[in-house]
Amino acid sequence: MPALLGLFAGPVLAEDLATISRGGRLYDNFHLELQEHARRISHLANARVGGAAGGVVNRCVECHGWDYRGSAGATPTPARGIAALDGGSPAKVAAILGDATHNHAALLEPDDIEALVQFVTRGQIDMAAFIDPKTGAVDGSPERGALIYQTICANCHGTDGQANDNMPAMRDFARANPWHALHSMLNGHPGGSMPSLRALPASQLADTLAYIQTLPSRSAIASIVRGGRLYDNWMKETGRAAPEGVHPAYAALPAKPADLKPSATWRCVECHGWDYRGKDGRTAEGGHRAPFGGVRGLAGGAPAAVRKVLDNAVHRLNGQLSERDKTDLANFVTAGQVDMARFIDYATWRFRGDPPAGEPFYHTICAGCHGADGRAIRTMPPLGRMANEDPLHALHGIYNGHPGESMPPLRAVPDEVVAAVLAYAQTLPTRK
Repeated sequence: MPALLGLFAGPVLAEDLATISRGGRLYDNFHLELQEHARRISHLANARVGGAAGGVVNRCVECHGWDYRGSAGATPTPARGIAALDGGSPAKVAAILGDATHNHAALLEPDDIEALVQFVTRGQIDMAAFIDPKTGAVDGSPERGALIYQTICANCHGTDGQANDNMPAMRDFARANPWHALHSMLNGHPGGSMPSLRALPASQLADTLAYIQTLPSRSAIASIVRGGRLYDNWMKETGRAAPEGVHPAYAALPAKPADLKPSATWRCVECHGWDYRGKDGRTAEGGHRAPFGGVRGLAGGAPAAVRKVLDNAVHRLNGQLSERDKTDLANFVTAGQVDMARFIDYATWRFRGDPPAGEPFYHTICAGCHGADGRAIRTMPPLGRMANEDPLHALHGIYNGHPGESMPPLRAVPDEVVAAVLAYAQTLPTRK
């Protein structure tokens, strides 16, 4: 056994490894590991918890870092690291966890504290020995790492590292934060079933991480167009049901359309509009104006900021969307919007394109599904009617595709071709 346990200077019992790994997961996120919201959070309203345990985030890693070096680490955090406690006194670490600054004894059971103590004193590794602190490149053999990844990891993450939609593509994750990736490989994911690989030599984990960094990245444009479909109707795109009832933000409005279905109020477009300008946007004849502010001001911004908005108490999408869904939506909002006034003359609601120029593109790209006259799909209005009555929707759809369907987005063609195709679509029959 000692030969396998390459992370430690001496022999470590299997039960010790399990405790250390659990401590690593608690260090990552003890809320998830302990399923705290179901288990103990209810007492907080009556007895406020102080110290780090009572903070808004109160994850050990937020203060001390994925490489355990805190403010001196590769990705500096607000507090000092814990590296100096490696190999130190368990009693000293236990006392620190219970002091007024940390106060973890207010939330954690004695066995939780013991697991954290074991991780801090026996479970850290020197990540700088494997990961360049400036570039994040891993010193390992991708060829050797491929065997471990494709046998242990690929069943959940996929052979290309993109099968889990609750996290970024593995390559992107491993390159953006290899320290987080290595910590998770050592200890597993809090509250999840990911196996801890702590029993393997650290050099083999470095090989595996080096291989993960060579996997394909998820296409940025694929993320953007999928985000556009989620913006249209995330329920159809994901196959998930809408939450019950009217969205609380919509329900608080003084007036709303009488024929509006409750599920529709959970669609992004219902609140922010097809032209992304919300209540300040344009609405074709017969449509109703979006009731809230638009998202045009977020174009060109940071996707991370949009992700935070999606999780806030107003939107209430946390738990409804996967991590990939939120990433795709954020990428669409920041990098996928188009200025619809460039394509549509709002005085006439006609597309600013040349119908004859769009005809050959329509008949080669679109007619296979929609038919030569735009009336072949029985479950939707004639394309001519849609393009005339709701050109904003039509423009969004041609750029991003239709939620839950195989319609190809036309992001690859020039803007003038898109305008011409839709101008031609406006010449098609409007009745079945």
